[in-house]
Amino acid sequence: MWSRLRLLPPASSRLEKVVQLGSAAVIIFENTFYLLDRHRYLEQESVRPLRVALQQYMASPNAAAVRETLSSAVHTYEAGFSQWIPGSGKRSQEKAKLIATIIETVLQHCLSTSV
Repeated sequence: MWSRLRLLPPASSRLEKVVQLGSAAVIIFENTFYLLDRHRYLEQESVRPLRVALQQYMASPNAAAVRETLSSAVHTYEAGFSQWIPGSGKRSQEKAKLIATIIETVLQHCLSTSV
């Protein structure tokens, strides 16, 4: 199932792969809990909500948007390594910007708000 999410180019950095898969997992799990809650509220029998959530994510434009946004953010972060001066504090600022971008992207692309 998770192999469907591995649509990254082989040349992607380890950081990019972790960020991409982690963000997709958060969005899919959030939608899974939404589906479980909805089925419980409607007193319907659940039909593999994780599989449904994964299929919805992969079919949605969110998957591509998340991939593109986070890929760009990680590349920007990694490109800054060559320009950082040790002890300057810029690395911490750039890391904070990357984390903020990841959080914002995940929150903007939650499936439960668009289902």
